[in-house]
Amino acid sequence: MTRRSKVSRSVQPVVSRRRFIAQSSAAGLALPLISRGLMAGSSNDKLRLGSVGVGGMGGADLGQLSAHPKVEVFALCDVDQNRLKEAASKHPNAKLFSDYREMLSQVGDQLDAVNVATPDHTHAPATMSAMNLGKHVYCQKPLTHDVFEARQLRLVAAEQGVVSQMGIQIHSNSEYRTAVKTIQSGAIGQVKEVFSWSNKTWGYDGPKPKPSAAPEFLDWDLWLGTAPERPFAQGHYHPGNWRKWLDFGCGTMGDMGIHILDPVFSALKIGTPTTAISSSPKPPEDSHGMKNRVTYTFPKTEFTTNDFKLTWSDGGLFPETDLGIKLPGQGSLFIGEKGQMLLPHIAQPTLFPREDFSDFQLKTVQGENHYHLWVDACLGGKPTTAGFDYAGPLTEALLLGVVANRFPTQKLEWDTENVKITNFSDADAMIHRQYREGWEVENLS
Repeated sequence: MTRRSKVSRSVQPVVSRRRFIAQSSAAGLALPLISRGLMAGSSNDKLRLGSVGVGGMGGADLGQLSAHPKVEVFALCDVDQNRLKEAASKHPNAKLFSDYREMLSQVGDQLDAVNVATPDHTHAPATMSAMNLGKHVYCQKPLTHDVFEARQLRLVAAEQGVVSQMGIQIHSNSEYRTAVKTIQSGAIGQVKEVFSWSNKTWGYDGPKPKPSAAPEFLDWDLWLGTAPERPFAQGHYHPGNWRKWLDFGCGTMGDMGIHILDPVFSALKIGTPTTAISSSPKPPEDSHGMKNRVTYTFPKTEFTTNDFKLTWSDGGLFPETDLGIKLPGQGSLFIGEKGQMLLPHIAQPTLFPREDFSDFQLKTVQGENHYHLWVDACLGGKPTTAGFDYAGPLTEALLLGVVANRFPTQKLEWDTENVKITNFSDADAMIHRQYREGWEVENLS
């Protein structure tokens, strides 16, 4: 296969909100992704992959992607040497790195695509760094840590013409595809309200973590990346508890909300909200609360009524219903003009009242491999359906809820065109965080 040259067109860094707004307005809110196929290419016609974050979910992602017969794992990167060695044992020919910036600098011209599966605060910096070089990207959920980052990834993915996919793998499962088709068929009529929930509690309200020495196998400075400096604390951050902390994760909403809200956004074709208000308890200063509830309003779509509302809750806060059944631990309830649809996470939907839908035949939709769909799209196949054109607005809405949970009872009015909370400056300041000195990224800083 003939190697294609890297795109020569440069994307200028966005250094101010004014310039960012100009880009956003010019590009519009629904930007198509244009697959340009392999850009670097390899002699055996495989997609050369660089994997950033190879432990935990990163290991699962790498396993799925590398199982595709057209993928060549070319480079592995992780700040944890134990995880890196484990991944290297399965891919002995891969080049090894601890710093994704060095990986892109040293072998970027030999890569076609990158997958990112790090803690949330590194999603956007690593993803944007790859896209700035014209690389296709598969990024774990939630797409970003901040609203501004989500908008920028969407814009630059479209500008660069790369193939993208967010790691909400259930998006391509039969259960969620069937739910989307059922709602869009009009089975329960236009939807007036949706309740979505998770019983998980990704928050922390305990004593301040005690500093301790980072283990020798972990590069703590690289792990912090763009986040403010702080000492390592055993058991609190790496490897598994970073989701609880404001600087690194997005709480339960980031962990499960992005999955559970996905079929809601897909089915109803809602984009970014107009308002968000939280009725959660006051959160801890540096971490996410363990019980949250936030209600959004959205503009009307062809599948919703004029007064449509969406409410998310977690930490064991469930909606009140008249279904006469115990609700699953995680899921969504769609309230339509002609009935209700319960969508557990992960199971096929059920329509209520049961007697009204006794003759209803659920038409299931076949699922596909979410990872392999991205690989196939990179190789010139059909477009992805969870690309950054879709994942960006979904993530913006979710992260606006994360911000709302910091300021309970304060309604936030969202100006999507100008990427701004117009009525509360304290919340607006959380839309775009400042990266640590030395970690600036073109198109994000």
